[in-house]
Amino acid sequence: MQDRRSQPVSQAAFDLQSAALELPFAQPPRVLDLGSGCGIVGIMLALQRPDWQVEGLEIQPGLHELALSNASLCGVSICFRQSDLRGFTSSQPYDLILANPPWQKSGSGRLSPHQSRNLSRFELLCTLSDVLGCLNRNLTPQGTALLIYPKCRLADIRAAVTKTLLDIISLFPASGSQEHVICRLRLKG
Repeated sequence: MQDRRSQPVSQAAFDLQSAALELPFAQPPRVLDLGSGCGIVGIMLALQRPDWQVEGLEIQPGLHELALSNASLCGVSICFRQSDLRGFTSSQPYDLILANPPWQKSGSGRLSPHQSRNLSRFELLCTLSDVLGCLNRNLTPQGTALLIYPKCRLADIRAAVTKTLLDIISLFPASGSQEHVICRLRLKG
């Protein structure tokens, strides 16, 4: 289920979870879906890899509740937390962190009359630097992060990564799209 006033589920969710399923793990990973929205990415992963420990983090209360409801309807056990990723630090780091964060810089486009949609589209409560900071704090030393962004943001991503403890391991096009790219990142070292 989705909230019609929020950003709808798109191909990006499918592309992100597909990229995650292709990663090799020696043992079932601990996974965090940043900005989980209605829970679609985490739920798809939990259905396809029931042995993975999947969690979600969402700042918007309505979407957090929707994610919990959707997980229950799908019969999967996912810990969805309502929290702001800018201050989130887990007591146990993650092997895999996924994010389909807001793509547009604040003030760069036309706002929707629905605030929930604006928070999902624009960097109002969460910038690229905020997302990278959360990865720095919450990835295991050998962990991997997957972020999906439009190609027009690649220069911003490269510049922002240089100010972190992260390295870009690879960039590859999202399936079916020449406009979006999935960035695979790891901690330096």
